[in-house]
Amino acid sequence: MMATALLAALLIPSGCQQETTATLDDALRAYDSKRYADCLKISKDVQSKSTDQAVRQQAAYMVGRSANVLNKDEEARAAFAVAARSADPVVAGRALAMQGAMAVEGARWTDAASSYSAAASKLTGPEQEHARKEAKDAAAKAVEARTVLNPRPVVVAPPPPSKVPTSDEDDTAIPPAPASAGIVLPPASDDSPWTIAAGVFSTETAARQRATNLSKDAKRAGLPTPRVLAMSSPDKRVWIVEIGTFKDRAAADAARKKISTQDAAVAHSRVPVPRK
Repeated sequence: MMATALLAALLIPSGCQQETTATLDDALRAYDSKRYADCLKISKDVQSKSTDQAVRQQAAYMVGRSANVLNKDEEARAAFAVAARSADPVVAGRALAMQGAMAVEGARWTDAASSYSAAASKLTGPEQEHARKEAKDAAAKAVEARTVLNPRPVVVAPPPPSKVPTSDEDDTAIPPAPASAGIVLPPASDDSPWTIAAGVFSTETAARQRATNLSKDAKRAGLPTPRVLAMSSPDKRVWIVEIGTFKDRAAADAARKKISTQDAAVAHSRVPVPRK
């Protein structure tokens, strides 16, 4: 169960429509009184009935908070994904931080580092510092536990931990590990082109956040926008981030050196090889 102390405060920003403000206040009072089922019901009602997108996203955040406490993890994740798209940086940042907290509970360190890093880019003050710290901790644990993305399904010994940026450095430089711990993929086809493999993630949201974080770096290096591919490992569905397509390994190695992130590897692409 998620502790309420994970965030510095539980406040819904002002500016809601008058007819829904009181209802959101009721949801907050229910949450503060530990009537989580009531909070969930009220918040879902606001989310479904409001015609204001900002209000729906604020309500989705409250749906996620109450569902999380009630151990309704799937519902909580779906609600936080909606709230994380809010134009309000406070709502979006807190939703991303909660996604990171849920990933930590599941020991999904790569996902946690990505979500907390994104949260730190939107929040301010103590909440930003908290998100930065959690992102660094998760990134370090991901490096310790990672498996190297390899064209063959072989798990190798983890390399030494990479340098983690200090609090005054760019949050987008916090490096997620190239593969989620415990995920071993089937071998890629030897006929497939080479690429820069930038991560394996257990959720599509985390993979797309990783691709977004790398897009500016890729553009500066003259490389294509990172792509997200869905595929199945032996026991689960995963999402892979790749940058570029190259005819040989030498070209991929040269391109890899142009991007700053250290947690990427040259490998055969997972893009399906066209049938001849």
